[in-house]
Amino acid sequence: MYFDWPFAIIIGIPLVIIIEILRFIKCKKSKIEFINLREIALLFFSAYIIGLIAVTLFPFDTYRNVKPTANLVPVFNTIKDISGIPADMKGYMTKFWIRNVLGNLFLLTPLAILVPIIFKKFRSIKSVVYLCLFVSILIEALQYLSMFLGNIRSVDIDDVILNTLGSIIGFYIFNYFLKSLKPRDAS
Repeated sequence: MYFDWPFAIIIGIPLVIIIEILRFIKCKKSKIEFINLREIALLFFSAYIIGLIAVTLFPFDTYRNVKPTANLVPVFNTIKDISGIPADMKGYMTKFWIRNVLGNLFLLTPLAILVPIIFKKFRSIKSVVYLCLFVSILIEALQYLSMFLGNIRSVDIDDVILNTLGSIIGFYIFNYFLKSLKPRDAS
């Protein structure tokens, strides 16, 4: 059995459209402006969540005899894996590791930018980092549980560390744009 990321999009996009129609109707009844910065951020947030699910939980290949494993030793195993690349695979594996590290570093950066725009209670670095840490651990836990269904996924504490570092980057990007939107003193 095989589920790919388009499956998430086929389900996700109609769901977002239905939610947006319902929100539009609610705003119209309440005579509230429908489109503003928060509304735009909500649309991007919805698309981001669909993409996040597609990237982290799909493709969902099922195999027999998959033994669930997890790397719970920070950094050490990654360095060991990188340093142990066979000479004939250096080019391919170097690209793989760069993509893996940068992908995990920036995976939750959009979450750390969008959530403070949408929800005022997430306008501190502490709340954003805790949220992103929770989301990262949830992703890794779901990937681990999917192994019991025969899915081959990687579960790694380094992913959680990189995701959390990326959330700090995202929060500072949000903060920079927030400051640039505020009017400056005319003094």
